[in-house]
Amino acid sequence: MTNSEQRRLRRSVAQHGIAVVVFAMLALSGVGVAGPGRYGMAVPFIVTGVAGATGAAVIAVAVWRLQREEAGVRPGGGTTNEAAQRTVRLAMAAAAVVALIGGWMLAPQGMDRGFVISVAAGLAGALALFSLFAGDRPRTADHPR
Repeated sequence: MTNSEQRRLRRSVAQHGIAVVVFAMLALSGVGVAGPGRYGMAVPFIVTGVAGATGAAVIAVAVWRLQREEAGVRPGGGTTNEAAQRTVRLAMAAAAVVALIGGWMLAPQGMDRGFVISVAAGLAGALALFSLFAGDRPRTADHPR
């Protein structure tokens, strides 16, 4: 592994570590909001925060293992790290759908309903985008930085 690859992997681990902290704070803010009549706002924050923090942590560990060259090669091709990252990204995308549906179903009646649904949609969209772009994808010779 070259020096530039090691730097790229260290940078990826640091970025996913920051994402863990941000998503954990998002989950904690949802727990702080939770209360009777406010579950429509709390549930999307909690689901998005827990799914994002867990996903970012698993991806950071997978990248860390790749950096340490401890990952084995699966019989079907590819490394276990790639499979773990793919599975975690899929689970985060599914959690984004759950957050959106939960926010819509638990949104209060009245003038706040649209706001709560739009916040749930924004959080779900952010988690879906993170699941799309998260992980470390090796660069190929055909596509340099």
